[in-house]
Amino acid sequence: MAIAPPKFGGEILRARKDAGLSLDELARRSGVSKSILSQIERDSTNPTIATVWRICAALERTPESFFRSGDEERSGVALLSSNATPEIQSEDGRCRLRILGAIETVERMQWYEFLAEAGGTLVSSAHGAGSVEHLTVISGRLSVVANGDIKTAGPGETLRYATAHGDHVIRNNDTQPARALMVCVL
Repeated sequence: MAIAPPKFGGEILRARKDAGLSLDELARRSGVSKSILSQIERDSTNPTIATVWRICAALERTPESFFRSGDEERSGVALLSSNATPEIQSEDGRCRLRILGAIETVERMQWYEFLAEAGGTLVSSAHGAGSVEHLTVISGRLSVVANGDIKTAGPGETLRYATAHGDHVIRNNDTQPARALMVCVL
């Protein structure tokens, strides 16, 4: 079942009008074409993260501010619907990372729900000096190849590995799906 992307075009439209900007001016400031901005404001397209980032920078707003509900600040508790949780898919299409972490922590820490079909493989590039991933398996079995080593973990076990240099790989060699929580400390 595919999860629909979050609807936030109305929030961008509201922010643009609050800032007193025309569509032309926001296009000039953000480097995003006027036609794409119009489609985004009407929720008729699903923009890339880079596009959202450029729009946010032009509006001097954080990306997460467009995904909050209006009641969040009053209630002190945020509820994000499942379709407001972005996903990344592996090249083989058999692994998904659901991005659970808040955008304001992305430079220090990221956390994900990791889902891998049987045979799924996720290859990731190095994350930079001092970075470490923590992969806690909830169900199934997952193997990690990193830094010339390979280890496999089952439910309740955690694999920790440096991700500062070279690629690292998470693989489901099992015949059953696997699920894990991943925390990346940068």
